[in-house]
Amino acid sequence: MTNWKDIFKKETHVSNEELLKYIGDDISEEEMNAIEQKMAESEFENDAIEGLAQFKEKENIIAITNTLNQQLKKQISRGSKRKRKRKIQDQQWLIVVILGVLFLSIAGYLFIHFNR
Repeated sequence: MTNWKDIFKKETHVSNEELLKYIGDDISEEEMNAIEQKMAESEFENDAIEGLAQFKEKENIIAITNTLNQQLKKQISRGSKRKRKRKIQDQQWLIVVILGVLFLSIAGYLFIHFNR
């Protein structure tokens, strides 16, 4: 995923600019109807409008969105780094345990075989 701003790009039909215009009442009646028709196809877009409508300071929506996207990107990259580190360590312990069990099995076999 190379563009963090457009996570749901394939699912949405209404652009970010259209959503902001719709919330800000900066559009004509025709544009509003066109956006509402696009929104009728997706519950996600209706939820987005409801969430955007709850902001008191509509000018800060873009800044808040950018901040959230940056935080999301940091969390995702931090989580994937931890997973990679954990995989390597888990594999090393797995190898040590397998070798230990194998050694004990061979030692047990030899002990039982030569003590008869």
